[in-house]
Amino acid sequence: MRVLLGALVVLFNLADNATTFLCLRAPVPGFEVIEANPAAAWLFEAVGLREGLVLEMAITTVAIAFLVATDRITPRVKLALLVVLAALPAWAAVNNWQVIEATNLPIAWS
Repeated sequence: MRVLLGALVVLFNLADNATTFLCLRAPVPGFEVIEANPAAAWLFEAVGLREGLVLEMAITTVAIAFLVATDRITPRVKLALLVVLAALPAWAAVNNWQVIEATNLPIAWS
């Protein structure tokens, strides 16, 4: 179960990062589209959007791998953490998709 949840966390984080990229890659005429997470906004400002998303994805993947593999955290706490860590990026990806639809952003990866 924890491996499946860990994989879901990584997949939902990938969906969040992909939709974040689509939203923030360029200004949107008539809208102010910003990163809501202050830590992520700082990271994107410091190293760039693409680089920040890659770095965040790498850190998240390593952290989730550790969480799934470690025996230092009880199974119940581990399960709760994985559920929360899956729900947050899933919610963010849905929110980002709503922004994409509301602003008619093109879905192109350039």
